[in-house]
Amino acid sequence: MPAPEPTRRTVLGAAGAGALWLAAGVPAPAASATSAAGVPAPAAVVGPDQHPGLRYWYPVPRDPGIVRTDVCVYGGTSAGVTAAVRAAQAGHSVALVVFGRHLGGLSSAGLGATDTGRIESIGGLSREFYRRLGQHYGRPESFTFEPHVAEQTFDSWIEETDVEVYRDHRLQDVRMVGDRIHSLRAENGKVFIAKAFIDASYEGDLLAAAGVSYTVGRESNATYGETLNGVQFRSGHQFQRQIDPYVVPGDPASGLLQGVSADPPGSTGQGDQRIQAFNFRVCLTRAADRRPFPRPPNYDARRYELLLRYLQAGVWDAMRLNTPMPNGKTDLNNHGAVSTDNIGRNYSWPDGDHATREAIFQDHVTYQQGLLWFLANDPRVPDAVRTEVNGWGLTHDEFTGTGGWSHELYIREARRMVADYVITEHDCRWTVAAPDPIALASYTMDSHNCARVVVGGFARNEGDVQVPPAGPYGISYRAIVPARGECANLLVTCAISASHIAFGSARMEPVFMATGHAAAVAADLALSSGVAVQDVPYPALRQRLRADGMVITWPPNAGVLAFDAPDELRPGAAGDVTVTFVNEEPATVTGVRLALAAPAGWTVTPSTPVETGAVEPGAEFAATWRVTAAAPAEPVSQAALDATVTYDDGAGHSATHAVAVAEPVQPPLQTAASTRAHFGQRGARLAILGNGVDLWTGVDHYGAIFHDGAAGPATTATVTVVHQEATDPNARAGLVFRNDLRGAGTSAGYVALVVKPENGLLLLWDADGSGTVESVLRAPMTPSPYPVHLRLVRSQTRFEGSYSIDGTTWQPIGAIDLPSAAPTQDVGVLSCAHVQDRLGLAVFENLTLT
Repeated sequence: MPAPEPTRRTVLGAAGAGALWLAAGVPAPAASATSAAGVPAPAAVVGPDQHPGLRYWYPVPRDPGIVRTDVCVYGGTSAGVTAAVRAAQAGHSVALVVFGRHLGGLSSAGLGATDTGRIESIGGLSREFYRRLGQHYGRPESFTFEPHVAEQTFDSWIEETDVEVYRDHRLQDVRMVGDRIHSLRAENGKVFIAKAFIDASYEGDLLAAAGVSYTVGRESNATYGETLNGVQFRSGHQFQRQIDPYVVPGDPASGLLQGVSADPPGSTGQGDQRIQAFNFRVCLTRAADRRPFPRPPNYDARRYELLLRYLQAGVWDAMRLNTPMPNGKTDLNNHGAVSTDNIGRNYSWPDGDHATREAIFQDHVTYQQGLLWFLANDPRVPDAVRTEVNGWGLTHDEFTGTGGWSHELYIREARRMVADYVITEHDCRWTVAAPDPIALASYTMDSHNCARVVVGGFARNEGDVQVPPAGPYGISYRAIVPARGECANLLVTCAISASHIAFGSARMEPVFMATGHAAAVAADLALSSGVAVQDVPYPALRQRLRADGMVITWPPNAGVLAFDAPDELRPGAAGDVTVTFVNEEPATVTGVRLALAAPAGWTVTPSTPVETGAVEPGAEFAATWRVTAAAPAEPVSQAALDATVTYDDGAGHSATHAVAVAEPVQPPLQTAASTRAHFGQRGARLAILGNGVDLWTGVDHYGAIFHDGAAGPATTATVTVVHQEATDPNARAGLVFRNDLRGAGTSAGYVALVVKPENGLLLLWDADGSGTVESVLRAPMTPSPYPVHLRLVRSQTRFEGSYSIDGTTWQPIGAIDLPSAAPTQDVGVLSCAHVQDRLGLAVFENLTLT
């Protein structure tokens, strides 16, 4: 067979902003100086002994040549460092190709208040980085740190290895041979030839150059069956006052203030090309030698008119998220409706060329420096605010080459690979779990605002989402390698395969360092076995990662025994349960026996052998049982299946799988859930077993059993809450009316009457039409009574809530008006456990409509 013809693909040019940039509604890049002949003068080349100033891109000298290594890592981010270090530890020659001059990405560029999520989920070289920081500060580990200390840590880490670092080398194009990258060529003419490549750039520039599938922007909720993707009008970092968006207040013809888009608001869940806002993480201090906030050259006070109106309305919160770090320094991040995020000015960054990105970079410098200068100096700013802001300044000893200002823009989101596994909201909520995890993520599903538009004649931010996951969840190996057939020798650490909202959780620096570690181990296995990265055997990868101290399952030791089992069973109906033992011992184990135990009354019958003579290191042994559940005490209950493995030397392991046992809900009743939930019915008795963070202001987690469209303008609903598990004092269970109970977080006409394990009852409703409840009337009681009878009466758009202890004497809680109530609504019962890491049971009886 003839060898494949080589091809060359270009990803970024050094000039030409193009239509994408102009379409973004922001200034085009400034033209170069022009000679007397009218020819644009080239920008001055910046040599390695010169400082480029505060710039994203600048010309560098030609430096042609060829570098040959086993592994080429593109990107000097924190993930790039861990990938390079781990590949070198495996004995490979490594080239670390860095776009700029600094190592560490945002971790050394001002993001000193680490977004950790669950610290216990961080392992491997990621955890090692924070331990090295701890050594500097004289503590076991440190998750807050100064930027220069982080950069020194990354630099010294690299110096301990044989990694060759090539700074100021920007990707120009790649040469493909078949489905493999042969070489990467930098703008300065240097060519890097390697057997394996790792894209550790935040933007996914290398994967794009290699022709790997990717997406930009937000998928619609419908794409992956999510609830938090696409357009989102929620309460986080939202205007707390109604602020007029027009240049002349009340006059749309006068035009919009700067920072407000004329684009249509869009509908909730609708997909688009918008990405979450960028900013600089600014290192501040109150020290006497602090630098005053600079007035940027292109300062325009009109950019801050919206902020001024917000201040004049009595809201001052733009600098509230200013997290302390060691030695009197802070990490200033965005907070509130108008703050350091330059909302809507970055849409062309992901696919933009270098000139486009440089213009966006400078626009963000101007905006954010100008914002701080405005707050500190503009006489229209309230005196108290100016005094407070002037108490802060830029540090004297951080970012000394750029006047105390960070050299790197926070690229929260750019390209995202589309691979054979896409991490989605379902992974975050534990409704699905990747069978091949290589790292864990655990931070909130966190999207900063993506747009600022006009709604109802007032400014409104759009896109902010802050919803916790169910707990630490796995990053699939298939989410860091291209789809099979696209590129056989590329791994991706930052621009991983995830939906917009799941990426909002997975995009944190500790996770990127973990994916960098995993990518290097996978590259080593691919090279040593001579296989494509897609064909790396997961058991071998898993063994290596665990040996490296990586945390890849939750709880951390859950990987020795793994369940493949239903999350729900019907009483009397058999289901298959498979338990797999992975030998993570350094030697072969013999006399291996698996066992499975179930609650009393269940039947458990093995359908495959449960014993084997020996299991080699890294190998697996699995057994399957046919399991039949007994009838639960309530219409739905939770039970535990306990697996154990033993072998000859007396050692062993155990693991537990929680399974719901549910009697099916019968028509005409239906079910809906915006979190994990199981439902059961036994005659007039209903039960919901579920989790959920909250039912309040921006969070709408519930499981519901309901009648579809059964509540007309004159409807009374009653139910008895028999029991509610006290998973949290603020767990909720009760009655609900809503236009569409399947439209969690979006549907209007929303009112609920609920009881809590402590502090009595609440009448909750959505007064502002945001899709979540934010208004409340209370009936305090300690302890809360069970059983308790609830009654919710609808008269047109008026709702009255009351309760009874004996079922006869009713006590009113209050009445509310809800103009958004549709002529016919869904009505039923719901529950929310107010926790995500376990399920809570709520039991109801006699749901009646009259």
